[in-house]
Formats: sequence, structure tokens, C-alpha cells
Amino acid sequence: MIEAPTSLQQTMTIPRDHLQACKDNNQPTTGNAAGNTVDLFDLTGANVSPKPLPAGFTARGIVALVFSCLSAFIGIAVIAWYGAGELGPSDLAATKKVIAKAEVDGTDMK
Repeated sequence: MIEAPTSLQQTMTIPRDHLQACKDNNQPTTGNAAGNTVDLFDLTGANVSPKPLPAGFTARGIVALVFSCLSAFIGIAVIAWYGAGELGPSDLAATKKVIAKAEVDGTDMK
């Protein structure tokens, strides 16, 4: 809110490029928000804000939530399956080698 619009109008000027940008986009530069200079309380034709978002979940939101949860559960299942799988021969040999080296060095494996 501007406390003293008339004194502000006397001390400030709008740059020409601002006025030209309004003119290029067919936006009024005089009057109220709708460009009405006769009846300043008539806002017919003024820009309005968009409709508010719907309350609650929409069908698209529910579908997105379901598929997100489904993909999360599938991802967790794949990680558990991979972690519970058996080691291959080369992995088993490498693991035994690391354990043997740790026993010789006296390193704590914890």
C-alpha cells in the first residue's frame, strides 16, 4: 500500500522503456487496474488471478502417488534380493582373501 500516492507521483517518473513495454503488450498505462479512467471503481476487464487449486487429491495425483509407492517397493525388493543373493566364485574367493589377511594382520573386522 502506498501512503501518499500524489506525492509519489510528483517525485517519481516511470521510465520510457517501461511505458513502451506496456504499449507493446496492449496494457493500459493510465487509470485503474483495468485501465478505466472514468470510473475508478469499475474493474471490468482487469486481469484476475487463476482459479484456486482443487481441495484434496485429484485423480492424477492419486495415480502418481500409487505408482511412486509401487516403484519404491519394487526398488526395496530388488535391493533385498541382491543383498541376500549368494556370492559368485570370484567374489567368494576375494572375500576369503580379505578375511584371511585381516586375521594375519590382527585387524578388527567390525
